[in-house]
Amino acid sequence: MTTRPPRDAPTDEHRPPTGTLGDRGAPALLAAFPANVVVALPPAGVAVGRAWLAAAGLNDTKVSSNHLRLMRAGGRLQVEDVGSRNGTWLDGHRLPAREPVPLEDGSVLRVGETLLVYRETYAGRAVPEPAIGGLAGPWGLRAAREQLDRLATRPVRNVLITGESGTGKEMLAEAVVQALGRSRGPFTRVNVAGIVASVFEGQLFGWERGAFSGSAASNPGLLRASAGGAVFLDEIGELPVELQPKLLRVLENQEVLAVGATQPARVDITIVAATNRPLEEAVQQGRFRLDLLARFPVRIALPPLRERPEDVFAIVRALWERSYGPLDLAQVRVDVEAVELMMLHDWPANARGVDRLVAAANPATGLKLSIVEQVLGVRAAAAAAPPPTREAILEALEACGNNQVQAAKRLGLSRAQLVRRLRALRDEAGERPSRKR
Repeated sequence: MTTRPPRDAPTDEHRPPTGTLGDRGAPALLAAFPANVVVALPPAGVAVGRAWLAAAGLNDTKVSSNHLRLMRAGGRLQVEDVGSRNGTWLDGHRLPAREPVPLEDGSVLRVGETLLVYRETYAGRAVPEPAIGGLAGPWGLRAAREQLDRLATRPVRNVLITGESGTGKEMLAEAVVQALGRSRGPFTRVNVAGIVASVFEGQLFGWERGAFSGSAASNPGLLRASAGGAVFLDEIGELPVELQPKLLRVLENQEVLAVGATQPARVDITIVAATNRPLEEAVQQGRFRLDLLARFPVRIALPPLRERPEDVFAIVRALWERSYGPLDLAQVRVDVEAVELMMLHDWPANARGVDRLVAAANPATGLKLSIVEQVLGVRAAAAAAPPPTREAILEALEACGNNQVQAAKRLGLSRAQLVRRLRALRDEAGERPSRKR
């Protein structure tokens, strides 16, 4: 039996989302494990538990009938464990019973064997999204997916994909080519940083017979050889400055000037470029042409994995099934603590780091906490370890010269966790939180 909200509790109720939540978004709890569903925020101040999760399709016997309650205080959502049997965990730390604790955007909440991520303004669909090609992202790729969907209705030839190494830019490039209707033609992948500058021009733009010593025959180059399709230029920021005007001609006029040629040749080509560096900074430093950057009218950003913990297990599942076959949780052991630890990790290598972890797992024994701790080089917080206090956080930052990465390690947190705690401290002090990551 659920308890009534206290008399002074807020009267607003959190209702489950239907369809999409609009551009502005609304508070939401996104289930990341064992299944991907949106869990309705319960009425403010009302204790909820097993039946609350079951209504979303999550049947978790480790959750008490009365487990936790959510309420707002000072405009911020708080979570309180109401004396549950197995406890409520926030960002890897067990909450003390009957002490409300603020929820920060991106916080990971463990209830029984269910993992939820709190989003203060979730504007996506009420159901998980399918993979973008081979790129899993049921919750955190909404902006990229919307950009991709709009490509089919726009006369676009050139697209720039931005994102850290390992975020899946090449997979997204394949989806871009599909959306632009260019998948029937060739799709050529070029790692700009992997080609010696002295031979890059000839490989990309081709050459005429006799253009240089040893050129007994002409060569069309990769661009003309891919006519009717697309070329993926990875790490375009590494393109030598002297070759950038020639690529600009391709982007502007669909013309290729081969080495040794006096007249350009027309080519029907789509260019999808990618970079893991901010090209605006390269422009300011004189290493990249502003007019070349301007020729990419559509730019799609892939967020790093540390910013979307709600997608982590979906990526694990996709990589697991690619290597070992179906990941049936009724047959394969997956420790909820192991998934929680992965969701709290910073993942500097992004999905490549997840791939390494999956490769280290033993499919016969499943995904155990011990193997995750071993591969990531971190340990899960002890059951009795409370969240670090304000004093502990400030002391760690001072000891580490305000280096957040080192301070996070000292506190047993990920950098993302520390950033959320710092934001909470600023809010409590009445300061405007910094949006700089």
